[in-house]
Amino acid sequence: MSERERQVMKKLKEVVDKQRDEIRAKDRELGLKNEDVEALQQQQTRLMKINHDLRHRVTVVEAQGKALIEQKVELEADLQTKEQEMGSLRVELGKLRERLQGEPSQNGEEEAETEPGGEECISDAEKAAMELKDPNRPRFTLQELRDVLHERNELKSKVFLLQEELAYYKSEELEEENRIPQPPPIVHPRTSPQPESGIKRLFSFFSRDKKRLANTQRNVHIHESFGQWANTHRDDGYTEQGQEALQHL
Repeated sequence: MSERERQVMKKLKEVVDKQRDEIRAKDRELGLKNEDVEALQQQQTRLMKINHDLRHRVTVVEAQGKALIEQKVELEADLQTKEQEMGSLRVELGKLRERLQGEPSQNGEEEAETEPGGEECISDAEKAAMELKDPNRPRFTLQELRDVLHERNELKSKVFLLQEELAYYKSEELEEENRIPQPPPIVHPRTSPQPESGIKRLFSFFSRDKKRLANTQRNVHIHESFGQWANTHRDDGYTEQGQEALQHL
C-alpha cells in the first residue's frame, strides 16, 4: 500500500469516526427529547385527572348550593308568615293587657249590675270562640319562632361558605386550565444522506485495482512493456478516481 493510499485511508477513518460521534450525540439527544415528551404526557394526564375531579366536586357543590337556596327561600317565606303571626300576637297581647288593667275598676260595677255582667261574659265567650275560628290566629310559640330564626341564620352561614368554596374551586380550575402545558410536537429526525457512498466507491475502486494488479503480474512475463504502460495508466486512473471520491466526501 502506497503512502497516498495510507493518507486516503487515514482521512476516511477520521471522517467515519467523526460521523459516528455525531450519530451517537444525536441518538443521546433524541433519547433525552423522548424522555421529556413522556414526562410531559404523564403530567398532562395527571392534570386532566385533577381537572376531572375538580369539575365533579364543583358540580356537587353547585347542586348543594341550589338545594340550600331553595331551602332558604322556603324558610324566608315561613319566617314572613311567622312574623305576621307574631305581629297579630303582639296586638292581641296589648288588648289583653288593656282588658286586665280595666277589670279591677269594673269589679264594683259588675257586682251591682249582675245582668249586664252576664252579658259581658257571654260576649267574651263569643269573642274567644271567634278567635279560635280566626285563620290568622297565632299557631306557634315564641320558642318555636326562636328555633326557626336560629336555623335560618345557620343556613345563611352555610350558603355563604358554600358560595366562597365554589368561587375558590372555579378560580383554581381556571388556573389549572391555563397552566396545562401543551406537549411539543415530536420531530422525527431527518435521515441524513449516507456519507458512505464515496467510501464504498473508493473501496470498490481499490478492489478493482487489486484485481487488475494481480492480472497484470500474472501476465507480466508475456507483455512486459504493455504491463508497464498498464500500471502507469492504472496509477493515473486511481489518482483521478480517488480525488473524485474525496470530493464526494
